[in-house]
Amino acid sequence: MALLTRDDIRRQSRLAWFCLLLLAAMSAWFWSLDKRNASMGVLVSLVGCLGLILPPRERMEVLPARLRSLPRALDCTPILATLLSSPGYGLNWFYGENPYDEIVHLFSGAMAGAVFVALLLADGRPWRSGRVILAGAAFGLLLGCSWEVFEAITGLIGDFTDTWTDIVLTTLGATVAAMVLARRAE
Repeated sequence: MALLTRDDIRRQSRLAWFCLLLLAAMSAWFWSLDKRNASMGVLVSLVGCLGLILPPRERMEVLPARLRSLPRALDCTPILATLLSSPGYGLNWFYGENPYDEIVHLFSGAMAGAVFVALLLADGRPWRSGRVILAGAAFGLLLGCSWEVFEAITGLIGDFTDTWTDIVLTTLGATVAAMVLARRAE
């Protein structure tokens, strides 16, 4: 059997492909600004995102059923997260006097929360909204704390205020996504 069939290609998210095109354009933009390392980093991220979305997970029986049934519409989330955060690294927007870091944490938390809740609801069993929202909030808190530990280990961390606000915003983003998806699932 072929690695990718026509049916596999038809299942792919058009939004994800469009976001990949934007990612390639961002890499070219960084290259034009003489930000060669940022440009190459974005290209490596693009290849990583392709590795996440391109495999025909619906046919990959070694994957858990929840992952195989994840809606293809969510394939754009890792690409959007990369698009959102790349200017922060490539143009140093994370370190300026602006709300960029906060926006990235809020929206990245929402995107990760959407994928988490979709995985949670993938088996089709009924969940009460409150439990889905609580699970989304717990996931956001865990994700935010884990990221801040990573920042501390790698030396990316700001001050104490930056750390706790990043955790709160990541948690808030995941919680809002859980609220929206829990209401849609009712």
